[in-house]
Parts: sequence; structure tokens; C-alpha cells
Amino acid sequence: MAGRGHVDVSERRLRPIYDALDANNNKKAIQEADKVLRKQKDLICAKALKAIALLRSSRRQEALLLAAEVASEEPIEEATLQALTICYREMERGDLVARIYENAVKKVPQSEEFLSHLFMAYVRLGEYKKQQQTGMALYKVAPKNPYYFWSVMSIVMQALTTEDETLSQKMFLPLAERMVEKMAKDMKIEAEAEVRLYLIILEKQKKYEEALEVVVGPLGSKLISEIELQSLMQAEMYVQLEDWPKANAKYRKLLLTNPDNWLWYIHYFTSLFHLVDSGWTPSEADEGSSADVVTGTVDMAIAFVEERVADELKNGKRLQRGPFLARMELLKRLTERGNQEAADKIGSPADLLKEYFGKFGDKPCCFMDMRPYLTMLKLDDNAKFVEELQTYIEIPEKAGELGLPSDVKTMQRHICCVGLARSLGLQEHLTGEKRDELIQDLMRRHQHGLQFGTDLLPTDVQPSDSYILMAVHIKYAEYLKTKKLSLLFEVIVMLEKGVACSPSNAQYKLILIKLYILLGAFQPCKKLYDNMEVKHIQQDTLGYFYSCYAVALGHLTPACSILSSMLKFFSANHKDTTEYIIAAYKYGSFHKIPEIISFRERLNLSHNYSSLAVERMLLDFIMETTNPEQMRELLDYMEISPEKDEIKWDLLKDNRDLTVLSSWEPEERELTDQQIAWSFCQEKQWLRLRSLILRSLAAVILISQPAPMDGEHSLSHNQDDSKNGESMDGHGNTLLSLIQEMNTHVQDVECQPSTVTENMDLLCGPVPTRMKVYLDGQHHILLTSIFQVAVDVHSLGTNDLNQSQELQEKIARNFDCILKTFEYVLDSMDTPIASPGSPPEVYPQVLQGLVLLVETLCLMTLVISQCQVMLKPIKASLTKKKRKKKTPTNIVPQVFDDYKMFVESLVQFGEKLHKCLLEVDIVITEVDVSTLEISPAPEHAKREDISAETVWKKVKDSYQISAGEMAEVLKQKLQFLRTVRL
Repeated sequence: MAGRGHVDVSERRLRPIYDALDANNNKKAIQEADKVLRKQKDLICAKALKAIALLRSSRRQEALLLAAEVASEEPIEEATLQALTICYREMERGDLVARIYENAVKKVPQSEEFLSHLFMAYVRLGEYKKQQQTGMALYKVAPKNPYYFWSVMSIVMQALTTEDETLSQKMFLPLAERMVEKMAKDMKIEAEAEVRLYLIILEKQKKYEEALEVVVGPLGSKLISEIELQSLMQAEMYVQLEDWPKANAKYRKLLLTNPDNWLWYIHYFTSLFHLVDSGWTPSEADEGSSADVVTGTVDMAIAFVEERVADELKNGKRLQRGPFLARMELLKRLTERGNQEAADKIGSPADLLKEYFGKFGDKPCCFMDMRPYLTMLKLDDNAKFVEELQTYIEIPEKAGELGLPSDVKTMQRHICCVGLARSLGLQEHLTGEKRDELIQDLMRRHQHGLQFGTDLLPTDVQPSDSYILMAVHIKYAEYLKTKKLSLLFEVIVMLEKGVACSPSNAQYKLILIKLYILLGAFQPCKKLYDNMEVKHIQQDTLGYFYSCYAVALGHLTPACSILSSMLKFFSANHKDTTEYIIAAYKYGSFHKIPEIISFRERLNLSHNYSSLAVERMLLDFIMETTNPEQMRELLDYMEISPEKDEIKWDLLKDNRDLTVLSSWEPEERELTDQQIAWSFCQEKQWLRLRSLILRSLAAVILISQPAPMDGEHSLSHNQDDSKNGESMDGHGNTLLSLIQEMNTHVQDVECQPSTVTENMDLLCGPVPTRMKVYLDGQHHILLTSIFQVAVDVHSLGTNDLNQSQELQEKIARNFDCILKTFEYVLDSMDTPIASPGSPPEVYPQVLQGLVLLVETLCLMTLVISQCQVMLKPIKASLTKKKRKKKTPTNIVPQVFDDYKMFVESLVQFGEKLHKCLLEVDIVITEVDVSTLEISPAPEHAKREDISAETVWKKVKDSYQISAGEMAEVLKQKLQFLRTVRL
């Protein structure tokens, strides 16, 4: 009893430090740690805990030094090691975590705990070879299966990650296979995870026969985590072996147990047509009633599918869609193969589709189920087909009144019917009057359908929301034809009313974001996006709707927080996925580890990630720098290397979800794979241009750094005398190559034919990049010219100034080119940002042009300030020589006068641009949106407070914020520009 009551003195002394850290009171934790260390100097756990408190108090360097002091003593106490681990993880120094456990293992090599911690430390670092060795050491200390298979999995990961395919196939995978075979022969394989790892190893070597033997053998009986998993794996192996009879029989058997599995039907039909094409004929045994019957003929397949349909109809329970869809899929495949005789045995496409609609038309998925098979209908029969579908909709008709459904299921059938009519092209040739009637009809039906959602939770969408979405698609298609602003405002008003009734409908919000961006108004988008509560991977898949347009439309301050919050997701990706990998090792989910790593790599290679990072860095240079020293500090923080392109262009992934928006458009107006690929190509072109600008700016900052000098500045110093000088010359050459690369890239973009841009402006399509506005504004000419000036000014400092007349003339020509281009661009900006005419117009491209012009002027200010840094020593050296020689009549080099004139002209252009921005507020206020011809809303529609005026106020406010923010940034840079005179 006395032993139980004993409390370790050290633990009692450390308790206040733990409590302070848990309470996030870091200051008190440091005080408590100091108090303990005064009493017990050798209590290194207190030092480790103090290091954590210092780190959390933003005293990183002190924390690192203190943690290093503790680590140097190579502790083996559990509490100290845990504290050090926490400290190093928060520093993101996983390598140091591994080192402390390496030292602990050296002292206590038989410790299972230390070895397992060391293994997981290597997992965090992706050190697969060391994982393998540690796993085997663990198995020797504690012969447990998980440790052995940790080592095997580490070998597999070496095989999967090595770039040498021969090494993978000849060494790593065979070694892993032998290790698992040994366990299998010794009857030591115990868990399903171990069997699945064995199968992964065999499949990676394409040893499908051996894998099949494992699945059908005694080890296969351990595959029990999913229903029919063993049979499914057998079927998959037969497909890999192209043993189509057995694959067909196995999938047929699987479908008997679960006739609703769509993927199994696809494999079943694939195997069937392989058998048919090869001329395979069934034997007498195959024609029996055995469950392993091979469906080797089309007639047998038809009979099998019809049996599944009949069984469903007999059940009398809730019907499953799989057999009915399978029948239509089989009909479609037979039709595509030209086997019309067999297709006729199944039935006509129209009859099958009508039957399907009759049974499942009340389900929201019905339209998407039927859509792939609409192509089987004859064009002449489309109108009749839709008319016949309407007979399944039990809506009472009243003379002179709109027939409205009495329940949700009837309404859903009507929604499906209208969607099918649009997809079949029946709404394409409606006259203006008929089209408006249809839109009004849909809006009334939406309003009526709201009664079916009165008891829904706020997070649920209204069942009648699809009516508004259909009306929006119809109205937007008309806008694309006419480009009338009134139609766009009508669409936005409809959607805003939809959001008011169904605040959780993400479809409404995503379309609204796109439409507001098309109008050039970013301000409303932020609230819409925030209300969607986009989480985790959606930041990547849906972020393209929103992320970079804050910069493009001049909302620079919100852009900083938006880009930062999105980048946090990507920066946390590695840490989060590492925890998932560790969990997979702990729980034996080995087959998930390659998937998680692949997921992590896909995020790391996301185009959106690279784009956000580049835009954020450019934005920081534009907004955060007011002197050359800040620019250098920011560059050091960003760790940009001009010589090295960090973006892996060939591996970039397009993670945008371009199918997220519902669409009922006809097939010819659907977004194609070719158009998506072209859109991604344009996005990469824009990103490459932005990346080149960023790297060029970094090169300018680096070449402007002064090299060490002996005594006085030498106008013709030997660069070989200084490694720093060599570095400066290297950056100068890098900048020259970047300028050339930028010019070549722009030429390639201008020469590239846009052959697939038709339909790119669809409602579900991506918003185009700013490339056209950028090139039309000749910003590439302005920037490449100013970068060339920086190169030439740098060359002045490395050559004899008296022999550099040609170089000075070149600088003067570039100055002249920049000023003339600027003057031309400013004159072309005379187009107002909005027109107060009737009907009024807004010109988002003008706003984007102004944003780019402000950005370009800011970047030029930064470059010219670095030119001043390089010219100052030259001028100081000349002044010093002049005093020594006492010749006051020395001629001042022309470059200094040219520089002064250029800076003064740039200030004048900036003031003129600043005036244009201030006038935006006046112009946008004068627009009278009441002159827009907006169609009246249905008489009984709610939310009449939402109107074109409401929408216009949001647009106007957004434009005013854009102009105000750009004017403020420009004012700051003009103040900077006035200070960079020689």
C-alpha cells in the first residue's frame, strides 16, 4: 500500500509544466520549467517541455537550441522522448525525431517500443529502406506478424517508388514475394491484410495465375471483410488472365447474389462480347442449370438479363434499378455492334425507356440513368416519346389553369420529363414567346413545389430546386446568343431568389459565383463561397470557381486571406496523409497505403496548388514591399530560385471538377473531353507566364545585390575574383534566358489556334483565363522590356562605363519603348468601365485590364528600384573619381538622365492611372439599372425584395471596392517610385 501511495518526485515537479502547456499558457510553462531546473538541473524532461513552450511562444531558435541540448544527451526516458517528439513535429523536423529514436535504439536495442517509434518516424520521412530494416529488427525482438509485414510492405513501397523498373521487378518484388511465401509455407499468415498484401505483390509482377491460386486456395478463405470478396477477386483475376469463359461465369454468379451491382454488369457484358467475337461455343455442361454457367451467346445473355428483370418484378418489394438499366445497356451495345436482330429481341429503345420512366421516374436519378440511352431514339420520334412519357405523370388538368402536381413523386416525374425534353433538343427551336412561357411555367412550378419542403432541415435542398436550374439554363442559353445584359441579370435574380428559398443548394451558389465573375463582381462571390462551407479536397476540386478571381478583379486584400486559407489545405496535405499512412500500418490496411500516397502526390502536383502559390507570391511582392530591402527579405523568405523551375509541368494534374453542375443540355452542347483538355492547356499557359514573371523578378532582386569590393568600386572589376560576382553574373544570364523564354512562350500562345473554343462558355464550362486581356494590353512587352533594362544596368556595373555607350543607348531605347507602350495602353483604356446608356452595360474586361495595368506598374516599380540599387554605386564611384581628379567638367553619363526621365514619366503615368481608378466610382454610380428590360416574376412569387436593383447594388459595390483597393495599392507604389531617384 505504501508503494501505491508513492508519487515520483520528478513527475510531481513536472506536473505544473504539463498543466500550463495543456492550458496553452506558454509563459507560465516556461516559468515552471525554470523553477524546476533551478532545483534539479539534470532533469532533461523539463528542458524538453520548456522547448515546447518556447516554440509555441514563437521563440523557434531558442527552442531548437534547447531541444538540441536535450537530444545530445541521447535520452531513453519515455517522457523526455515524447516531449522531444512533440517539439520536433511542431517544428516539422521529422528527421530529428528519427535521430533521437535511433540513439535510443542504440542504447536499448531490444526495446520493442523504441523500435516501433523509430519505424513510424521513418514512415513520416518516407525512408522505405530504413523502414524495412527496422521492421525486421522489430520482428526479431518481438516475433509478431504485423512487424514482419511492415517490413514486407516497406519493400513493396521501394518497388513502387523507384524509377528503375528493372530494379522493381527483378529485386524488390521478388524479395517481398519470397518473404510472404515463407510465412505461407510455415502456416503463419493470420489476417486478411496479409493475404491482400501477398496479392498486391503478385499483381504488381503480373503473376495473375499465382494470385488466382492464392485466392482459390486456403488463404482465400481469409478474404472476408466484404461480401463475396473472394469471388470478386477470382473474377478480377480471370479478367486479367483474359480467361473470358470463367470471368463471365463468375460475374454471372455474382449477379445472381446481387443483381443491382452495375460494375458487375459492365464486366459481364465485356466478357460476353469477348466470347462472341472469339467464336466460343458452350459445351453441354455449360448449358445446364449450374450456377457456374458460361453465358457465351447473345441469346443466353438476353435470357439472363430478362430473368433478372422478371425476378425483380416478382419480388413486389422496392425495385432495384440494376436489371432494368442492364437491359438498356445490352440493347445499346448490340445496336452499336450492328446486331439489330438480337436487339429487336430485347425490344425497342423507346419502349424500354418508357418502362424505366414508369417505374423510376419519381427518383431524382432517373434523368441521369436514362440520358446515356437517349441516342438510341430516332430524331423524328423524340417529340412523340416525350409526349407519351407525360401520360405517366398524374397531374390534374384544369381549364385555363396550370396543372400542378399533388405530391413530390409526381413533381419529380415532371422534372425528369422536362429535362429529357431539353436533352433531346425539343426546346432548341422555341420562339421567344414560347421560351418565356416555359420559363414562367417552370418558375411557377418551383414556387408551388416549395410546399413539399416546408418540413425540411435548413441543410436540405428543396425538391423543386431543379425547376429554377432548368429555367436558368434556358435563359443563359439565350443570353449566349444575344449577349443582352438584361438576360444575365434575370438569371442572377432567379438564382438569388432560389438561394433565399433553398439556402443550402450548392448548385445555385456555384452558378451565381460564375455569373458574378462574368460581370466582374467578386464581392458577392466571397459570401456565397463561404456559405457553402467547402471542406478539405473540395478546396482543390471546386476552388477553381473562385480562388484566383479575387486578384483578377482587384479585391487584393481579401485575396491575401483567400489564397492563404486555400494554401493551408495543401500545406497540411503531407502531414494529414502521413497520419493516414501510419494508421494503415497500425491496422494492417496495406492495400490503402499506395492509394494514400498517390492521393498525396496528386494534390502536390495539382495545377490549382501551383497557381495559388505563384499568385500569392506575386501579390505579396505587390502589396507588402515599399523598399528594396523588404524585397530581398521577402525573396529570402519565399526561397525562390530563378534558375530552377519548381513546377513539374509534365506531371501537373487537372483536379477541377467540371461535372459538378447539373446539366440538361443536348449532347452537342455538352462539355467534351477535348474542350476540358484545351481549357487545362490554357490554364497551364497562364500559370507558366505568371511563373516566369515571378522568377524574373527574383532574378532582378538577386543581380542587384552588391558584390564585395576592394577599397573602391571598380567599373571594370574582374568577376573571377569573387564567387559572389560569379553568382551575380549567373543570375544575369538566368534573367536573360527567362526573358527569352517569356518571349517564346507568348509567341507560342499567340500562334496557337483556338480550334475547340466553341461551347467553352457553357454554364457548366470553366471561366477563361486572363491571357487574352493580358496580351491585348501588351503587358508582356512592358515587363520583358523592364527586365531587359535590369540586365543592361547590371552589365554597366561589370564593364567600363566609358566604353558602354552602346549599352546606354540600348537602355534608352528600352525606356522609350516602355513609355510609348504605356502611353498606348493608357489611351486604349479610355473605354469606360460601365455605360449609363439604355440598356446599361458593364465591361469586366476593362476592369481586368485596369487590374493588370496596376499590377504591371507595381512590378515595374519594383524592378526600377533594383536598377537604382545597381546604379547608385556607379554614380558614387564617378563622383569620387571626379573629386580626386578635380575635373568638374566631367560629362555625366546619359544613362543617369535617361533613368531620371523614365522615373518621372512613370510617375506621371501612374498618376493618370490613379485618376482613372478614382473615376470608376463616378461612372459606376451613374449607371441606371432600372432601364434594364427584366421579365416580370410570377405574380405569386415570393421574395420580391430581390430584384435587378438588388443585384446591381452588389455589382456596383464590388466595382467600387476593386477600384478603391487598386487605387490604394497604386498610391503606395507611386510613393515608393518617388523615392527611387538617383
